[in-house]
Amino acid sequence: MRRSMFRKKQVPTKQRGCIMRSIFSRKRGTSVLIVLVLGTLIGLGASMSAAAEKDTLAIAITADPRNISPVSASTFHDWVVGYRAYSSLFQADTDFKPVPDLAESWDVSSDHLTYTFHLKRNATFHDGSPITSEDVKFSIEEIAVKHGSICARGLGTVIKSIETPDKHTLVVRLKAAYPEILNPYDGLGPHCSACVKKALYEGTDVINNPHNFKPVGSGPFKFVEWVRGSHIVFERYEGYHGEKPAIKKIVFRIIGDPIARAMAYEKGEVQWIPFEMPRSEVARLDKLPGNKVLFHGSPCGTIPTLLFNMRKDPFKDKAVRKAITAGIDKQKIVDLVYFGGGDPGIGHIPLTPFSAWWHNRDARQIEYNPQVAAKILDRAGHPVKGDGWRFRMNLKHTTGYSEHLKMAELIKDDLKKIGVDVQITSLDHAAWHEHVFKNWDFDVSITPFCGGPTPPTLKRYHTENIKRISWANCTGFSNAEYDALFDLMISETDAKKRLKITNRMQELLSEENPGTFLVHSKNGTGTKEGLFTEEPKGVWVLGYLWMHLNRIKPAK
Repeated sequence: MRRSMFRKKQVPTKQRGCIMRSIFSRKRGTSVLIVLVLGTLIGLGASMSAAAEKDTLAIAITADPRNISPVSASTFHDWVVGYRAYSSLFQADTDFKPVPDLAESWDVSSDHLTYTFHLKRNATFHDGSPITSEDVKFSIEEIAVKHGSICARGLGTVIKSIETPDKHTLVVRLKAAYPEILNPYDGLGPHCSACVKKALYEGTDVINNPHNFKPVGSGPFKFVEWVRGSHIVFERYEGYHGEKPAIKKIVFRIIGDPIARAMAYEKGEVQWIPFEMPRSEVARLDKLPGNKVLFHGSPCGTIPTLLFNMRKDPFKDKAVRKAITAGIDKQKIVDLVYFGGGDPGIGHIPLTPFSAWWHNRDARQIEYNPQVAAKILDRAGHPVKGDGWRFRMNLKHTTGYSEHLKMAELIKDDLKKIGVDVQITSLDHAAWHEHVFKNWDFDVSITPFCGGPTPPTLKRYHTENIKRISWANCTGFSNAEYDALFDLMISETDAKKRLKITNRMQELLSEENPGTFLVHSKNGTGTKEGLFTEEPKGVWVLGYLWMHLNRIKPAK
């Protein structure tokens, strides 16, 4: 079966989700805070004047990324900077369907076990050297599958071999059918085929390779400089094989303080805040002339989760995990932390336009009830002791997500009512990854897992996914029925059978409670009106924007 894919003019999709607007007003800072904020903005240096230059786009992000490469690039914070510095076999259009990037076309065998990708012949790395099928093969096998949880959980289980019969042909053979292989998120799209130069990585320590921090990429923008804590600069790559962006430079400004970030946007010092517009500011800023600020979802379907380290007492006991879940007021988190931009979590799979077909509404965790939580702990052998506590636990979170500290504080207050003492440890994003995913050094951790868009996300809790890599199964949760169901589901092509399997898997997660699914969250994004030649539509705002950087108008 021949599928020849050519670029077409994209037509924005209809709005598929309602824009939720905050009714909360902005909190005014003290004079001390204003002085600190202004000092931060001024201290960013002369290079930040680039934000006002013609043909330059200034984007605000909240923290330094761990690196600028596809290595361990599984979330927004890991991948937002490096995303368009790399090309992949295909990208996604506004309908979340594959469109060509490095591969100008592909063939699919009748049994859906062999995929042949025909690469563009004019594609080059940023050093001018040609991109070959060997580079793509290496990027999939040695980078994506070995070091990326998204790719390991799906593709890594079904790829039989990858062949390179010539420099511009890549043949992927599967052990069994894999319905998501052409899905831009779970398949051979930007996460799992972002192309690095094999000669720079082969035989090295991939995680600590210096080119993760000074990349030689393959996408429409090339790396210029990274000043930690301040900014990262990219320039348009004139040798890019696809449609070249209209803008010449991107400056990522690292602004950790949410008030400073909102002020920078309001003043026009940044034109875009993807995903990290402070939620308290969404309604206010959207009312100001020239702004487009909204709550929106994404294919990922982010579900911040309080994960339990099930290797430790008392979290080995399912009753304790359920009690803690029953002791947390999720609606209060939605109201006070997310300003209405989300819904209380009921399970691992949020209800989004991308996951609606397999979201199990009946797979619900135990509901908030402090009295029930206290009784469960009593029966589980954890009475209130003389010091007023049943037990203590440490909660670790990343400062890379501004809302996680407030969430931790609300959880601490809630669990205090049932006699559980929560001690909060705040870690920078890189250190948090080391503690939670590499060293398994935590009691509980707030973790922004993706619950979508497709069933391979359920590999998150598979026994085989208990690995010391980012975004893997750090809880240690292992369930034989769950594993068997996933192994059956991953290659099931009958939609009804697949739905029955995924429904049961969601029920098991709610019953076994490896984590408390806190919020089915939406994010706040702000762009300046007129920034894009085609304005973002629908709920997949971030994906649309990153797919269409070539459609950003030069700064006025």
